[in-house]
Amino acid sequence: MIIVRILGGLGNQMFQYAYAKALALEGYAVKLDLSKVKKYKLHGGYQLDKYKIDLKTANSLSIFLGKIGLKKSKKEKNLIFNENLKTLKGNEYIKGYFQTEKYFKKIRNTLLTEFVINQKTSSEMEKIAEKIKLLENSCSIHIRRGDYISDKKANSIHGTCNLDYYNRAIEIIKSKYLNLSFFVFSDDIYWTKENLIIENALYINNKSIPHEDIYLMSLCKHNIIANSSFSWWGAWLNKNDYKTVIAPKKWFVDKENEVACENWIKL
Repeated sequence: MIIVRILGGLGNQMFQYAYAKALALEGYAVKLDLSKVKKYKLHGGYQLDKYKIDLKTANSLSIFLGKIGLKKSKKEKNLIFNENLKTLKGNEYIKGYFQTEKYFKKIRNTLLTEFVINQKTSSEMEKIAEKIKLLENSCSIHIRRGDYISDKKANSIHGTCNLDYYNRAIEIIKSKYLNLSFFVFSDDIYWTKENLIIENALYINNKSIPHEDIYLMSLCKHNIIANSSFSWWGAWLNKNDYKTVIAPKKWFVDKENEVACENWIKL
């Protein structure tokens, strides 16, 4: 049995689930450990239950045995793809974030069917979704501030994408496509409206329902994302075969990583 720990905000939980699901489809018996995330207050706690996922949850005895050492425990050492985390032996308890599609790119079609909202959505989301679907060219923009600004530790790890990044990204999108409409998502929508003034844009406050905002981002034809797993999934779940995704080249302040996909434009 392989047990994968789920922890963090929705984007991180999705990375961990995608990794676990890839293991399951390779023949491993896999379950999820939700014991930590259910106590995690930041970013809304456990949220994967909003999706049509099907991996089972490990019971408390299995998790307890893992923690006292009767199971081998493996922890992701850095943010670079590690083939050893795909070739496991015996009973293992796995901790990590797995923030690269290299862990699960081969099962994209499966994840597209599982990361589908399984409950009634808000009327506001439905209205915006209809607007996006009717447009010739739509582009989501995500500005992540929140704890990246207010929390010194988070800021020292992640930093923030500056206005120059967004202005350059917008110019690239404008140079490639006509009749553009922008959908701007931010956890600090008032700051964003004052500092990133964009023509033909709808500003959306994503403090409300995270899984709905990821869905709305995925409906856009193109995506400009922040150094955030939240908007990463909005772009990755975008089914447009001809999409342009622009991502920050520097995802962390000083940690080597492979978060941005190879075919995305990195600024």
